[in-house]
Amino acid sequence: MITVLLATYNGEKYISEQLDSLINQTYTDFRIAISDDGSTDKTPEILNEYQKKYPDKIEILGGEKSGSAKNNFMKLLLHCNGGYVMFCDQDDYWQSGKIEKTYKKMLESEKQFKGMPILIHTDICVADSNLNIISNSFFDFQRISPDFNKLNNVLVQNNVTGCTVMINEALLLELKKNPPKEFAMHDWWLNLVATLKGKVGYITEPTMLYRQHGDNEVGAKKATGIEFIVNKYKSRNKTRQNYLDAFSQAKSLLDIYGETMTEDQKSTVKAFISLESGSKLKKVKTIRKYDFRKNTLLRTIGQYISI
Repeated sequence: MITVLLATYNGEKYISEQLDSLINQTYTDFRIAISDDGSTDKTPEILNEYQKKYPDKIEILGGEKSGSAKNNFMKLLLHCNGGYVMFCDQDDYWQSGKIEKTYKKMLESEKQFKGMPILIHTDICVADSNLNIISNSFFDFQRISPDFNKLNNVLVQNNVTGCTVMINEALLLELKKNPPKEFAMHDWWLNLVATLKGKVGYITEPTMLYRQHGDNEVGAKKATGIEFIVNKYKSRNKTRQNYLDAFSQAKSLLDIYGETMTEDQKSTVKAFISLESGSKLKKVKTIRKYDFRKNTLLRTIGQYISI
């Protein structure tokens, strides 16, 4: 069984389209677990309508507000009892073969890496608010390579988009056994744990439309040109906070898995955490020694400036 986790908050504008795209999947052996985080619009009413229409397909969780998308997804994740798990944002649109194609790749990976925790993710189409295509490849649009998947890469920059992810039961159980105290985003944490304890695979074919409407909690911005540089400069305080969140996340990783890490893994994580303090020269040397570079030269240069 596959469980699709859907976290919602004030999503009345797009949630019906997203739910319809889930219901119309070519692979049908799945259920949808939904957690609404205290919406004040019509989202709860829409969810209840769909739950009444598809009672065997949709479960709506209760409970207290989590306060953020990442915490809402973690709440959903910890609710799962087993099987395969996928993650779904409220404002996107899944192509009809998304579950089927991702599941097929997962089964191939499980056959190759028997018994291991596995994460599969895919490329996506970037679209505007009306689902008109902006780019046929998020990987190209963001200049993010799924091949930057070693621990030193993933500590610095997440290259997995949560709404494309499927994890297997082995990874689910690992995540439930060791929930983090601090994590930057849920998909980044999944990526880190899968990289450390198992395998990460990907599909280069886009499987969904990633809707950009101005209110995205995490959105897609073209990672080239002067505009990208200017925006990065304007948001330098946010960039610095992102690094602080990444350091806290790495500390959680070390706290949980330090005793089971290899010496190389432990050294890499500790070196990344050390970038939080010290002289600029020392930081530059550490970045170069452990190859803590990002997906593009422009981002890496920015990293030297920001850290």
